[in-house]
Amino acid sequence: MWEPTQEEIDQLKQMNEVTGAKHDAFYRTMAPVLFDVAKDHCNDKWEPSEMPQGVRLFIAKAIQFNMQKTGLTSRRMGSVSYSYDTEFPKAIWTYLRPYKKVKFHALR
Repeated sequence: MWEPTQEEIDQLKQMNEVTGAKHDAFYRTMAPVLFDVAKDHCNDKWEPSEMPQGVRLFIAKAIQFNMQKTGLTSRRMGSVSYSYDTEFPKAIWTYLRPYKKVKFHALR
């Protein structure tokens, strides 16, 4: 699994206009997971050193989305219950569109 360097973490934080080291651990944890999500979504096998910039932007924006308190779909007051929509918005997935490989399936 990819282990991002501090320079790569700083680059992702800069894309999201985040300063300080408060969220470094979250970025360090989420970046490799989202890199694998991007590879699976695009049907590709990049190495971290050859990662396209659009994929870096996808990772940065997906981390930013996960850090927000948005997506609340329901709420209950009696014995407190919250439900969140954890699906990424379509706008975040569009960063990966240029890198997506087509899959062909043979018909019998």
